Amino acid sequence: MRGVGWFRVALCLAVLGTSGCIGAVDRADFEQQIRTRGGGLVSALPQGAVIALAQRVGAAELQADVMVLSAPNSTQFRLVLNDQPAQVSRFLADHDDMSATAPTVRLRIRHPDGSRQVDDYSYMLGALSSAQPVRVSAYDDLEGECFTVGEVTGLARLEEVVDTALARSELPDGQVTVIVVSRFGSDIRMVANVVSPRSEVVAEFDRTGAFLRMQQV
Repeated sequence: MRGVGWFRVALCLAVLGTSGCIGAVDRADFEQQIRTRGGGLVSALPQGAVIALAQRVGAAELQADVMVLSAPNSTQFRLVLNDQPAQVSRFLADHDDMSATAPTVRLRIRHPDGSRQVDDYSYMLGALSSAQPVRVSAYDDLEGECFTVGEVTGLARLEEVVDTALARSELPDGQVTVIVVSRFGSDIRMVANVVSPRSEVVAEFDRTGAFLRMQQV
């Protein structure tokens, strides 16, 4: 399956709910480390979502309008960019509550038959939601907005993307709460939201996970 072959398999998230102590590290300290590192935003998360959704819709490649990966602390999230695309604004308007108890992938997917039928899905703790129909306007440019998920090879380097966003932000106690994947003009970008108690920035990456720039929110 070419659209998902670039993901690495990872199983480490299963330990999160199993005990109050991880080795010699107290569970509360461990969970704080996980939140600081990216709240469970690891490459295995989109991998599982893409595999489950591809099997559900019977497509080897998925055409996405917007893809959002959110950590459990994503209630602090807001994304405001000078060049924020219309499809991201529409998606965020439809999902004003990003809160979740576990790392979550939300996908707005175009039907594999190439029609203007679009559905929202969410994936959390290994479970894929049912399709939620999305109202599409005659003015929505699906041809220009959608992208093939398999092109976003940076999702296989998600841990590196998170670490780079944190390092480049230079925010004390910064946390990556959300990563948005969408087309910005002709380019596919990954945009990471980094928040701290006193500030907030976004780190932009290209589709391969290469760092581009920081923006103050």
